[in-house]
Amino acid sequence: MYLVARQAFALLAVSTLATAAYTAETGLTLQQGDIFTNDVGTVMAVSVVNGTANTVGSVAVNCAFTAGGKAVGSAGTTIYNVVAGEKGQDQVHLMGAKADAASCTITSTTAPAN
Repeated sequence: MYLVARQAFALLAVSTLATAAYTAETGLTLQQGDIFTNDVGTVMAVSVVNGTANTVGSVAVNCAFTAGGKAVGSAGTTIYNVVAGEKGQDQVHLMGAKADAASCTITSTTAPAN
């Protein structure tokens, strides 16, 4: 019982730290770019503008894709080392499905490694 309680507390502590890291970065602005399809699936550009005074180690972005208003899948990416006042960018690739729209959110952030 003691071991289970310690593991639950450790999980809660990690979860709280992850939430705190994300909450601290309220100056991040997510931008969705053009969406297009190809033989492999759907691709969409995303970028994160860092309006804070600090570099952000990583920003995880997740997107829910739809076609004709119906869900067809989700995919995400992680953008690394977004410097204060700058924009980090990447593409989100949804394999297989052809989507015509997406809704993206920042799901987590981390501090820089050094």
